[in-house]
Amino acid sequence: MIEKFSYSSLETFKKCPVQFKIHYLDKVVKPDAGIEAFMGQRVHEALEFLYDEVTHGKIPLLDTVLEKYRELWVHAWHDRIAIFRWKEFGPENYFALGEDCLARYYRLHKPFSEPVTGIEVDLIFTLDNSDDYVMRGILDRVDHTGNGMWEIHDYKSGKRALTQRQADTDSQLALYQIGFQQNEKNVESVTLVWHFLQHGIEIRSNRTENQLNSLISKTKKTIDRIRSKIDSGGEFA
Repeated sequence: MIEKFSYSSLETFKKCPVQFKIHYLDKVVKPDAGIEAFMGQRVHEALEFLYDEVTHGKIPLLDTVLEKYRELWVHAWHDRIAIFRWKEFGPENYFALGEDCLARYYRLHKPFSEPVTGIEVDLIFTLDNSDDYVMRGILDRVDHTGNGMWEIHDYKSGKRALTQRQADTDSQLALYQIGFQQNEKNVESVTLVWHFLQHGIEIRSNRTENQLNSLISKTKKTIDRIRSKIDSGGEFA
């Protein structure tokens, strides 16, 4: 039985119940990792390093951030990285793409005066007052702009960027907002912020209480569907 659900696990179930069963119930771990996800993880780790330095009163040079990225890449690299466009876009191309993402972000945001209060923040929260619908997630970054006004930031290293309309209906950060408000007492407002690193663009969005309540209801129904299949021994097809 799954005790804690994540946004990614619920999305996997919606898109492909069979894959959900294989990964989250049968616990079959894929031996390979996609190069896009590998690059994105290293970029996230380099940005975590950057803001960790900033919150300790230091602004590292861009060269320092890029060198950290290289160290992270080399340390984590293994021979099971799956690259589907090898002939036209090999490992060195993806590495350079990550460098470009970091350099672009660095130049856009220096001197990094954002009021950062948390980096890679773990969230555990419930969708109601019981322990029946427990969720977990990780916030890339949290800023407190003052007077109970917060921002939840998410870094996206993929080539696809959301439109404003898509961001306004995206459920991942909205779920994280629900969890954040449950864990943080002093909350007057929350702004959701996406950084699309390949494009150098930032999109912001806010949610109403009605929108959050609607999302809670929809998410609980998805979890109920999963549990019903598990309890009845039904097929995940």
